[in-house]
Amino acid sequence: MTSRPVIAVIGGGAAGTAFLAACARELSADSREFAADIHVFDPTDRFGPGVAYARDTHAALLNRPMSAMSVDYNDPGQFRRWLNRSAEQLRSTAIPLDWKAASAFAPRAAFGHYLEGVFAGACDDLEHLGARVTTVRSSVTEIAEVTEAARVAGAAGITEATEGPDAYTITTADGMRFTADSVILAVGTLPPVDVFGLAGAPGFIAQPYPLAPSLACVDPADRVLVLGTGLTAVDSALVLTEQGVRVTLASRSGFVPDVRSSPVSRWDDPEHPFGGLELAARGSVTLRDIYALIDSSLRDHGTSLRDAVRPYAERWPAAQLLRSRLADPGPAGLLQRCVTALTPAYSALWRALPPAEQRAFLRRHHRAFACLRNPMPPVNARKLVTLAEAGDVSFRRGVTAVRRDPSGGFTAAFADGSTERYDRVVNAVGRTNDLTAAPEGSLLRDLARRSLVAAHPAGGIQVEPESNRALRPDGTPRPGFHVVGDLASGVHFHSSSMEYVARQAARVARYSVDEHDRYALQAV
Repeated sequence: MTSRPVIAVIGGGAAGTAFLAACARELSADSREFAADIHVFDPTDRFGPGVAYARDTHAALLNRPMSAMSVDYNDPGQFRRWLNRSAEQLRSTAIPLDWKAASAFAPRAAFGHYLEGVFAGACDDLEHLGARVTTVRSSVTEIAEVTEAARVAGAAGITEATEGPDAYTITTADGMRFTADSVILAVGTLPPVDVFGLAGAPGFIAQPYPLAPSLACVDPADRVLVLGTGLTAVDSALVLTEQGVRVTLASRSGFVPDVRSSPVSRWDDPEHPFGGLELAARGSVTLRDIYALIDSSLRDHGTSLRDAVRPYAERWPAAQLLRSRLADPGPAGLLQRCVTALTPAYSALWRALPPAEQRAFLRRHHRAFACLRNPMPPVNARKLVTLAEAGDVSFRRGVTAVRRDPSGGFTAAFADGSTERYDRVVNAVGRTNDLTAAPEGSLLRDLARRSLVAAHPAGGIQVEPESNRALRPDGTPRPGFHVVGDLASGVHFHSSSMEYVARQAARVARYSVDEHDRYALQAV
């Protein structure tokens, strides 16, 4: 190895792009002598979009307004400005957008174009600041630790060995090997879990995204079961119905995402919302404490937590919930504003909950919280209501089993004792961060098997909260091994939104740049 530090970024999607952009912000012209070489590994044909924002049908919309999407959370209008500058280019790709409305919901594919541009711009900025960026179009199959790593300084012929961060060897699917001082694991979410063991069955679509190619095989005459009722399931249903297919959305809870409301209130001091950080600083917090904090804020604005969550607490049918929210978004809008303003306190509040309280939340309340925290665009809610009234979309709760029929197709069983037959099943159960659900032979399964990372009881990988360094099974931080994105959610709770990913990426970039600057200065 040379005296020049090397960073390996595993994943070239949104999380990896946010890290590169943050590194470019951290570096200065004065640090170019010590800037790192950066290798970015991703098997896709485009760096930036990843699977989540790949080229796709324009019916698949972001669930947040374009004015709230940015790789730099300190600059929330960045994506919208990029859209305005890129209007003609995007229109040439037939992406329809309302450029005037700040609350308009852009297609996911448009955000993918933006991420591709951010990735290219970050690489260009880093090159000008002395960092050499190399993209490797291959998946990583193994990361191994190099023990007793040492670095030889090259200045003035001095060969003094200095103890630096552990080094890692990176092996790709096509047999290439690289050595790096540090690793940034930014692989996004795991594939949807195959809940009923249907992998390989004819007619089973294991991964809906990108929607256009994965659902193109569905015939309008097919009876289709979409497993899941969250945002992925909604996207799948809207694409399928555009193809003339009738769809049933089914899950255990039957909960559908809430409907996105326009901001209806302005909260004081959004960086310290409602005393969230102060509450976390007490050291031990209960769910009752957090709910009381939210309820108090809602009561100050004329509603209550009970009123806002009533459709979920009373298990309203999906179409009824959507109609209600579209007609009167008031209580839901206030709660959405509240839980969004709590974002800076999520990580601290989550870690302040005892493990038993964390488990209770995940078991009893997390599904409803996800529906409230990640609501769907109103335009999609209106489409679903219209489709439900026409009989083109139906919702079922309490799905207990889906079995392959020997004669072809599938039979689904429900908690009420009924069964239904379907020709195709779309696996839209949404994200998971359970390492035990990682596919056999995958990088994450290998990292866990060889104890390079430790699984968190609440999902994902155990990380040090301040630096996002992965923890060894003995609880000590692994030098130079950072995790960015949803795989850190066991420690940070809500890590899948772009804002949260960007916050993590900025923190890890700051830590990584400082770490390598310190190391390079010692070596000279």
